[in-house]
Amino acid sequence: MDIVPRVSPIPSAADYSDELAELTRDLAPLAQITGQPVVPRVMKGNYLGIEVDRAHLVAVCRFLRDQLGFDLLSCISGVDMLDHLETVYHVRSTTRGSLLQVKVRLDAENPEVESVVSVWPTANWLERETYDLFGIRFTGHPDLRRMLLDDDFEGYPLRKSFHQVPLTVKPPATTQVDPNMAVAGQYQQRGVEHVVQKKFGQGKLERLHPGTPTFGHASHAHEHEEEEGEARSGSTEGQAR
Repeated sequence: MDIVPRVSPIPSAADYSDELAELTRDLAPLAQITGQPVVPRVMKGNYLGIEVDRAHLVAVCRFLRDQLGFDLLSCISGVDMLDHLETVYHVRSTTRGSLLQVKVRLDAENPEVESVVSVWPTANWLERETYDLFGIRFTGHPDLRRMLLDDDFEGYPLRKSFHQVPLTVKPPATTQVDPNMAVAGQYQQRGVEHVVQKKFGQGKLERLHPGTPTFGHASHAHEHEEEEGEARSGSTEGQAR
């Protein structure tokens, strides 16, 4: 098999540095939306991450989509930081080949943020999943409801304060009865024929006395019992005469 050479070379550290520097410059106009400078951080994996206030989230997302070409929302995650919650968005630009992380800090008692479904339609199910597992409410979502758990499930499993739901006592099935009643003799079936397992080698005694053990000492004892029974019956007949 012939080895096909790579068409595009593997990006070097300098290439990543230039790309991140260019994206940092492109993110500078976000200060006009948020009212303060947005300082990107280099995340592990050589991509940038920014943190914005929840009040400016939708406006920032529209800027990223329309001005910088971030046309794909690939992931929405929830994070429980004990004293607060976070929603983390990962957006990609298919034209410039860049990945950007957007983080929003939320109140632990009232985790609520505006939905970005109007910006990226893929946020529909991603926000529903985050709501289902973390309880983060996305205002303006067209159909915010659970998608993995039952509608009447209590709590949010991926929160660190979540405890196992107590055992729910439900009415017993119609076929379920008390075990003591089930084995009581008065509730057992009566008049049912049973198959008697025959023993081999019983011969004549089996035909005369079905089911009587005839092996070993049991057979001899049975023979003695028969002899004694015949003797008693003979003496009784003699006395009768």
